[in-house]
Amino acid sequence: MVKSVHGDGEQGQRHPSCTRLIGSAIMTAMTGRSGRWTPRSVTMAVGALGIGLVLVVLAVLVIVEISYRLQWPDPHRAEFKAFNHSLDFSKREGSTLLALGDSFTAGAESWPFALQTNLGEGWQVLNAGVGGTTITHAERISRLRFRQFHPDVVVYQTYVGNDLLDLRHPREAQGVGVTKRIYWWIVDSGFFAPWFLNHRAAALAALMPSDPEIVEAAVAAPFAVDNYSPRDRWLSRLDPNHVERQILVEGDAMEAAWRQYRRGLRLLVERCRVNEADLVILVVPHCVQVAPIYLERFAAMGARWSDADILARSPVPFVARVREAVKGQSSVRVVDALPAMQRAERKGIQLYSTNDPHLTPEGSELLAQIVALSIRE
Repeated sequence: MVKSVHGDGEQGQRHPSCTRLIGSAIMTAMTGRSGRWTPRSVTMAVGALGIGLVLVVLAVLVIVEISYRLQWPDPHRAEFKAFNHSLDFSKREGSTLLALGDSFTAGAESWPFALQTNLGEGWQVLNAGVGGTTITHAERISRLRFRQFHPDVVVYQTYVGNDLLDLRHPREAQGVGVTKRIYWWIVDSGFFAPWFLNHRAAALAALMPSDPEIVEAAVAAPFAVDNYSPRDRWLSRLDPNHVERQILVEGDAMEAAWRQYRRGLRLLVERCRVNEADLVILVVPHCVQVAPIYLERFAAMGARWSDADILARSPVPFVARVREAVKGQSSVRVVDALPAMQRAERKGIQLYSTNDPHLTPEGSELLAQIVALSIRE
């Protein structure tokens, strides 16, 4: 027994020496026999560190990509909970409507909130909108929400103003930095991870404390180029014809974006068909299509178009293509909100914010009425 204990003690003493030998070998490899850092050893150390960081970043991107594609764990749980906080998911009474879309849909007081009031009892409206998304994201999000809630009706809100641009960004435009160009190329290639990480970072930044008076003043401020949405100001300078190109689906880039959009749309149509849900495709126009005042504002920011009258005619080529893509699907309806919104603006109802291309409360209420009418018909 004594010998065994002594042997264990000797073994325990060998471990530190082995560690020292390994450490010494590593240091010798990195610093050379002299034990001093050399230019070559420093280069090796930096290279090893760089490779390690690259591998870590790639591993994170792969994990996030797989997670988002599988929608597990729920990547938009926080938004969904915030937008539907008043609903009781334990009760399933009447019909369920699932609203998908971008920032026009996202929000606790956006059009799905007003739609609940318009439809009344017998309906439960679920808001699954996520800002900054397009059809490829909506199709992925729908997979999880179908498994969770089995909706009877799906309303997919699409926006003429940037849904194609978000599938094919203006990477070739002058003034786009290398980092932005690479990011856009990755996102345009169909990868979700970089977009989702950027989306989460933006959400965290939005949590930073802000002065309510400053925010309220910005909303109430009269139009000025410097007060308008920074993204739209930047895009109008970077790619002056970006609005027109999307509405008319013009140019190789927009044709490529349209093909990708159509694939995503057909996947969503098929998912609704398999799950026996009706699909309403709600097309929200860009504000420049709705009233001359918005044309003037975007022109002041640098946006250009060849013929403003063409942009205001319903249906525009984008809407016509959406209808053609779902032609023959009896359970799918395309609702073009442009005519109703033009009529409302002519009556003096301001539907879009003064310094932002998003809707006012009146605009969201009108969209809800348009959707409710479509469903009742």
